[in-house]
Amino acid sequence: MAMSADRQTTIKDVAAHAAVSVATVSAVINGNKYVSPELAERVKASIAELGYERNSLARSLKTQTSHTIGLIISDITNPFFTSIVRGVEDVANEHHYSLILGNTDEDLKKEMSYVRLLESKRADGLIVAVTTGSHEYLHAGSAHHLPLVSIDRSLFELGIDAVLVDNIAGARTAVEHLIALGHRRIGTVTGISGITTTEERLTGYRQALEAHNIPFDPALIATADSRVEGGENGAMQLLTQPGERPTALFLMNGLMVIGALQALTKLGLCCPQDIALVGFDDFEWASVLHPQLTTVRQPTYEIGQKAAQFLFDRLEQRDREPRELRLRPQLIIRESCGATLRKNQPPQ
Repeated sequence: MAMSADRQTTIKDVAAHAAVSVATVSAVINGNKYVSPELAERVKASIAELGYERNSLARSLKTQTSHTIGLIISDITNPFFTSIVRGVEDVANEHHYSLILGNTDEDLKKEMSYVRLLESKRADGLIVAVTTGSHEYLHAGSAHHLPLVSIDRSLFELGIDAVLVDNIAGARTAVEHLIALGHRRIGTVTGISGITTTEERLTGYRQALEAHNIPFDPALIATADSRVEGGENGAMQLLTQPGERPTALFLMNGLMVIGALQALTKLGLCCPQDIALVGFDDFEWASVLHPQLTTVRQPTYEIGQKAAQFLFDRLEQRDREPRELRLRPQLIIRESCGATLRKNQPPQ
């Protein structure tokens, strides 16, 4: 029978109910393998019957660990982060850790506020997809014993572990695919400047052009917010400016591709007949849209898993050398690039 609502069950109550010592109850709670299975089951039964709940704050003060980690992402509306969160959460659960999630909306002040909050909550570590701006404060946080792992955007220069994708290779593969389909005027809508992800994907774009002796034209670059509206605005800029119109667009993330499709509709253009589209990031509904979207798929679940594993490795060995892991993305060819249209055309 559980204790009355006005008195919280204590570890002493559990010990008395199970007819064991307080030390034995503590050993069972903390997973001590030296307690016999029979005794452990008796203690667990008493815990369940009495409704005993551990005081997490007291436990954290005693063990110097809260069994909690934080995950800060830059845009919760971006499907890219959905599988990452699941990957982190699954590994955290395997280690019997809780996860606190924060969303910054690409706002550095919100990011810093979440980091301070997690430090005040005695979180054991943090995984973060940083915003723009200086992140020296994170280095200071690391020096104050908050282990860190960065995802999506590199902080390796600060000595912080990182799990990323090979953005340069992914972008280059996407643009070279468009070149192979016959395109020479390929525009790109980049995300926010000052973020390593944007800079690396732009590098891949330029490498693809250079490898095929296509001159780089700054007029084919549009910078926009990394959301649907940004993709639409960037595409409108490239498709309505004076001069020869691009025949294909490479968008820096999946949300921006949706915006580009909206721009084409407003301009009375068809994809891929008039303008071919390829986007970085794949998501579940990319294959059900019309046209189906050609994308660069990132191993998002694996990013989350690896980042969490890196963090737990860091918790076990805090003085280990920083590591950076680059995972390989994959080009998923569907309709929006025009490859299937070209394949289905009858021979001339």
